[in-house]
Amino acid sequence: MLSCILPLSASAEIFSLSGDFDHNNNPNAGGWSYFNNSSLLPNQVPLNNGNALYPAVLPRFFATGPNLNTDTPMVIKAGVNGSSAGETDADFLQGDILIHSPNSATSILTVQWTAPEAGSIDFTSDIWYAHSVVNRANAVSIFLNSTPLGSATISRTSYSNRNNPWRVALNDVAVNAGDTLRFQFQKSAGQTVGSLNGVAVTVDFTPIPEPGTATLLLIGGGFLGLMSRLRSGRP
Repeated sequence: MLSCILPLSASAEIFSLSGDFDHNNNPNAGGWSYFNNSSLLPNQVPLNNGNALYPAVLPRFFATGPNLNTDTPMVIKAGVNGSSAGETDADFLQGDILIHSPNSATSILTVQWTAPEAGSIDFTSDIWYAHSVVNRANAVSIFLNSTPLGSATISRTSYSNRNNPWRVALNDVAVNAGDTLRFQFQKSAGQTVGSLNGVAVTVDFTPIPEPGTATLLLIGGGFLGLMSRLRSGRP
């Protein structure tokens, strides 16, 4: 009886922005979505037009268009280390998620995770400057639904490389199905164009057991107690 009941208990699931990344689908199966304002960023095959970032973007990426020089914002899973793409390895390594903030001052890039059901989350996010060949800055904010969780300026002098990220970590945060954890990126005031940031996010999600499951667990516990009393001869 015990072996039939225990698998019904809730189990945690790990969601990783990098590990769940899908070069072809937005949203992807891990619940991550990428938006330019309210529009999902479409999938792109990059143009090889001389931009040094080209090898890092292969085979596909998400952006408003295929031109790495102009079509921002972008979401990329780096295909090579930064030293092979016009940057340094302190900017990014193969497998890191990179964003390029919008060049437009009226646009916001949002990287979003959506809760699949009610439960609780522990999450950790690291965000850093990944564009050391230029001196720019992004304004970054984190929200749970509409509740702000933190904000920072990411620049060549502030959270300046992947070894010195802006880290936000929270535990036991209650979520309902459809709640969103959102990371928003804009170029900072006074900047002519956007810039690259590295982004690492891990969400440890524990669902709330269904009411029926909780009832079965209580019944199972009572049954085991009854069997124990019967074996011992107690009423």
